[in-house]
Amino acid sequence: MNGGLILLLCLGLALWFWQDTLRVREQAQSVAQELCRRQQLQFLDGTVSLQHIGLRRSDRGRLRLHRTFQFSYSTDGVERRTGFIITLGNHVEQAGL
Repeated sequence: MNGGLILLLCLGLALWFWQDTLRVREQAQSVAQELCRRQQLQFLDGTVSLQHIGLRRSDRGRLRLHRTFQFSYSTDGVERRTGFIITLGNHVEQAGL
């Protein structure tokens, strides 16, 4: 393989990773908003942030990206608390306050 092809493959992989992470982040944000709405909490900052990323096997044995997102919420508009969303691949595994 020549250097140009390797560079192109690396750029393609980086672009896929970036787009996949944005898509999963949007999904996590929607889950966080819905979780706060159901619990009658304020979803602060209107976003989630990626805190951890790694690899883990799914129930079927496939290697998937395992991501943990955090978000801030408030019960009274003053005190700030932290919630989390855990995803495996593009599926939400767990969400909590």
